[in-house]
Amino acid sequence: MSREHSCGAVVFTRRGGQILYLIVRGMSGFCGFPKGHVEPGETETETARREILEETGLEPVFLEGFRETEIYDLKKKPGIDKEVVYFLAEFGDAVPFPRPGEIAEIMLLPFVEAEKRLTRAGARRVLAAADRYLEARGGGEGSVQRS
Repeated sequence: MSREHSCGAVVFTRRGGQILYLIVRGMSGFCGFPKGHVEPGETETETARREILEETGLEPVFLEGFRETEIYDLKKKPGIDKEVVYFLAEFGDAVPFPRPGEIAEIMLLPFVEAEKRLTRAGARRVLAAADRYLEARGGGEGSVQRS
């Protein structure tokens, strides 16, 4: 079986004392996190950073120590699965905007609503891991990675 490699991030902000997660809905109706293919010469975090910027217009700060992987079959490409590496990234007061023609909608949702919107079980598992990570660090006040 062949494997595609993509990277992205669970992106979040704090508003009114609450953590809100950014969920993107693609043109196909799929709901997930900003992500995309690794370009030649890019590191995983560079790919995640580029994809977030391209899909949402945001330039978040990556938190150190979070890395989760999701693997799933590509239904439209038999014999190929996709491995997506996710990081955790925070943005402040910036306003995200959907990339025309690729992202139909951007939602900022608390954990329970975000979890309900995610299309794949693997993405829900990644979100839960991110939420536990932030909770263990007092709501995301941990160290940040600037690379």
